[in-house]
Amino acid sequence: MLKALEKTSQQAEPVASSFLFDQVAALLCYDPSVRSGEQAASWAMSAAAGRVWSILGDRKLFDRTEADRLRAELTWLAEALGPLSDSALVHEQTPWNLPDRGKAQGSAFEAAYDMALAALESDRYFRLVADLQQFCSDPPVRQTRRWHLYMG
Repeated sequence: MLKALEKTSQQAEPVASSFLFDQVAALLCYDPSVRSGEQAASWAMSAAAGRVWSILGDRKLFDRTEADRLRAELTWLAEALGPLSDSALVHEQTPWNLPDRGKAQGSAFEAAYDMALAALESDRYFRLVADLQQFCSDPPVRQTRRWHLYMG
């Protein structure tokens, strides 16, 4: 039975690593659109960051120390993108006939955009991107534990 569990874990790792690679690629794909102010892209980039965060949370596959550090950085990124994503939703849901619709939403969007852009232009973001790419190229996979039963 132990061999079967060990084999399952080894088979899951390439699938998880492939999915992780795809989600990191998606996250990076939305970067230029977010920088140019596309509101829907901020939501998509934040969602991709959330999926990467979830994959890294698989305690059975990846080394906890490195995965937890990356997850903390992804949380920071999602929090930086969150207001921009929220301003896109508010814009879609606000009735067009309100007189101050444009002014209030414009200033909220500008503040959210400035915050997201500052995050995307920071050294912290570039370090996160480099670390994610390194993690994808050589994922620190947890070594399976071997349990030995000794009969006395």
